[in-house]
Amino acid sequence: MADGSMPSSFDDDKEYNETASRKIVRKIREEPLIPLGIILTTFALYNAWRAMRRGDHAQVQRMFRARIGAQAFTVMAMVAGGAYYGADREKRKELIKLEAQQRAEERHQKWLKELEVRDEEEKQLKAAMKRRQERVQQKRAEEKGKSATEEAKKGDTLNAETSSEANARQDKKEASSVLGALSNAGGGWFGTRKNETSGPAEEKKVEESKK
Repeated sequence: MADGSMPSSFDDDKEYNETASRKIVRKIREEPLIPLGIILTTFALYNAWRAMRRGDHAQVQRMFRARIGAQAFTVMAMVAGGAYYGADREKRKELIKLEAQQRAEERHQKWLKELEVRDEEEKQLKAAMKRRQERVQQKRAEEKGKSATEEAKKGDTLNAETSSEANARQDKKEASSVLGALSNAGGGWFGTRKNETSGPAEEKKVEESKK
């Protein structure tokens, strides 16, 4: 993905991006008489200062007059340069403005394309996230289904064990009831036989006790 900063129409503008030193060099090349007048003025002032140090008043007066002439030359060079390069500067400014507008339009188109690319990437990212969420939900549903099936199996097993235990208890009860009935029946039969065999002996004992 490209940088998030907004493109500027001044990024490729040489006049806008030029440094101070480059601008000075360009101005000197366009109007070389102005720096020449500045140099002459500075030279006249320096010589006047030296003449004042020596006490040469005549030289001081000459240098001051030279300074005035150099300053006048500089002003005239500035006016002449402005008049001479005025139309050229206007044309140059218009050309620079048109080029800046063209670059701005190109950058605007690039920015629109970049926005379209970003929108497409965002759509793809959202689609991928949606598919991932669907897979996660499907996996959770499968896990819930498996857990429900396992719980149902456990419930069936528990019910089967409970029913088998109940059947075993019922069988034990039935067996115990049958055994109880058999024991009651056997005890009565043996008890009758015992009474029948011991009856005469008891009668004899009763008669002897009466005598």
